[in-house]
Amino acid sequence: MINAMSGYQPYASANSVGNVLPGGLPLCSIMMLVLMERHDIYLNQVRSEYDDMQARNNLLKDMNKALAALRANRPTDEKTAKDYGTFVDSQGKTQDVFEWMRQKGIPIEATEDQQKTSLTWGVNPNSDRFELMFDDTQNGGKRGVQSQFDAAIQNLKASIDGANSEGQMALIYLQGLLDKLNQVAELMSNLLSKDQKIKEMIIGNSR
Repeated sequence: MINAMSGYQPYASANSVGNVLPGGLPLCSIMMLVLMERHDIYLNQVRSEYDDMQARNNLLKDMNKALAALRANRPTDEKTAKDYGTFVDSQGKTQDVFEWMRQKGIPIEATEDQQKTSLTWGVNPNSDRFELMFDDTQNGGKRGVQSQFDAAIQNLKASIDGANSEGQMALIYLQGLLDKLNQVAELMSNLLSKDQKIKEMIIGNSR
């Protein structure tokens, strides 16, 4: 940024405070350019952290909705196998709990005693043709018994706790970035104020 703005001389005048360095740029201008660059760096970091925080908050909302679905669909006995259920995520999309947890890397098991397939007519997504296909909608891969529900609930709760811990650490880091950003802004303001006062004093003495 400094090289790109080398032609910018907000204080380049005979009365500018500070010594004029080789190249005609006053020391005060160099300091201001350095501070401006540092300000942009911190500002970009703050924006990045804010975006990460928003994504983490959305994930936490989705985790809690998935947890509610697991609790609502949990079988009342160990012999019954039930579907893990669905929920509407933060983007307004309906998510299958089993598939969603698998995608997020959260362990979840399924029954093996419900494996069923049958032939049915439908559109093959690979060929876009209407043909006879295997229907695995009754596949037990998305169903669980009580103990499997309990394990999934515990795994999801552990992931929620982990995301909350990460969020707290990220919040501390973001606060540190904001403090640094405010410090740089204050330094820039003080530098401008001092330079302006010195210019006014020089103009006053020359009258």
